[in-house]
Amino acid sequence: MVAQFQNSLPKEQSGYALSELIVACLIFSSISAGLLMGFTALERNYAATTDFTQNHADEMRISDYMAMDLRRAIAVQAARNDTTIFIPSYYDQTGSPATPTLDGEGGVIYGAAGSSVRVHYYLMAGTIYRQQDNAAATPLAVNVQDFVFDVTDAGKVVTRITFNPTFNSAGASSAATTATAFYNTTLLRNSRTDIESSVY
Repeated sequence: MVAQFQNSLPKEQSGYALSELIVACLIFSSISAGLLMGFTALERNYAATTDFTQNHADEMRISDYMAMDLRRAIAVQAARNDTTIFIPSYYDQTGSPATPTLDGEGGVIYGAAGSSVRVHYYLMAGTIYRQQDNAAATPLAVNVQDFVFDVTDAGKVVTRITFNPTFNSAGASSAATTATAFYNTTLLRNSRTDIESSVY
C-alpha cells in the first residue's frame, strides 16, 4: 500500500535531482569563495593602512626630536641610521641653566668654552633610540626595522625618513618606499664648529 502511494507521487515532488544539488553546491561555493576573498582583502587592507599610519606617526615623532636637536646644533656627524648631534651645554652639572657669555665675535657661549652635549640617534634591533651623552638611551619608535633616516647637510639640514609599506605581500617596491619619505628642513641657530663657513 505504501509502495503504491509513493509511486503515485508526481515526479517533480519526489526530491532534488543530483544535477540540481551539484549546481546549487557550485553556486554556493563560488559565492562563499568570493566572500572569503573579499573579507581577506579587506582585512589585509586594514592591517596595511594601520601599519602605514603608525609608521607615519613614528616618522613625525623622530623628525620632531631630531629637528629640536638640530636647531641647537653646533656640529653634526651624519650617517645612515646613525647621526650624532653636538649641542651647547645649556645646563651645568647640577641641572641649573648655564650663564651665557659672549665670545667677542658676535657668538654666545654656554657653559665652559668648547664644551658640548652629545646627542646620538641610532637604529638597533628594530628600535630607534635617542641617547644624550652617557645617559640611558630613550626609545623613540619600536618595530621600525625597515626605517631609514638620513641627515643631509647642504647649506641647510634636511632630515629624510622612509619605511617599507606593507600593502604588497611580495614586498615593497622602491617607488612605494620612496613615496613614504618624510622630509623636515631645519635651519640651525648657532655657528657651526665643524665647517669652515658659519652661514647657519
